[in-house]
Amino acid sequence: MKNIIIDTDPGIDDSLALLLAFRSPELKIEAITTVSGNVSQEKANLNALKLLEFMGVKNVPVARGAEKPLLREPMYAEEFHGVSGLGDATLPEPKLKSDKRSAVQLLFDKIEELDGKLTLVAIGPLTNIASALLLNAKKVEKIDELVIMGGAFQLTPYGYGNATPVAEFNIWHDPLAAKIVFDSRLRIKAVGLDVTTDPKNRLTKRAFNNLLKANNARTRLISSLCQRLVEKFDGMSLHDPRAIAVAVDENLAETSKFRVEVETQSELTIGQTIVDKRKYSKPSEENINVEICTSIDGEKFLKMFMERIIVE
Repeated sequence: MKNIIIDTDPGIDDSLALLLAFRSPELKIEAITTVSGNVSQEKANLNALKLLEFMGVKNVPVARGAEKPLLREPMYAEEFHGVSGLGDATLPEPKLKSDKRSAVQLLFDKIEELDGKLTLVAIGPLTNIASALLLNAKKVEKIDELVIMGGAFQLTPYGYGNATPVAEFNIWHDPLAAKIVFDSRLRIKAVGLDVTTDPKNRLTKRAFNNLLKANNARTRLISSLCQRLVEKFDGMSLHDPRAIAVAVDENLAETSKFRVEVETQSELTIGQTIVDKRKYSKPSEENINVEICTSIDGEKFLKMFMERIIVE
């Protein structure tokens, strides 16, 4: 069983990722930390508390993280996720309260408590992780692995951006934080748009409608979260749940290791994840910094997702 912390900005697909994570017996969720991204920090934290209460989770701390990117002003994605971040879903105000610690302090405490035997799954911008690295890189680098949903690496026909033509939203929202994380000594596995937007990995409209046939509290929540997007896009890409699934079962994905740089300056390409694919001038092993998912077993993933997420 893996001990994990989920760093998140719920968010529709973040919400699905949390539903999947808490139904995965391979994972022990140690904490949730929230970050500004899809929505504000206030909304992200509130949504995380609402979702945990919906699932009946009482003993997992939820801590507030960064209110904004390291240098930029926040640029939310409410046109996609809805004003609340939860699409058309309405959940009651939670009785659960945020942990008094900051996201960074909670991360440090868990690293000490678990002696570094910890996987960090980041499915929002990387501001919290970068902040922790800036405060104490040696401590953060004790964790076993950082799995991120982020990046558009142009290693498959689907590896182009969604926030801009070349940049994926989580990286684009705080490119400096992403650069700090990618330049660290963390062992990073990236689940990017190269695999999450592959048509064979999408939740089709037909599969979504089959999921709703269970007609329980969970599927009704999923319907209100996702129905608008499924209708608009004839299905939906399950970006963040895929990062959770890779943390559950690394055999779901084929990966390759590369040197990746993050663009932080250019207005045209800010947030781009630039992969060194040169054949005759390869970076040394010590300079390779990211293990990138280049293929995911879509059938196996969707089976896992469908079987686990509808269970009440």
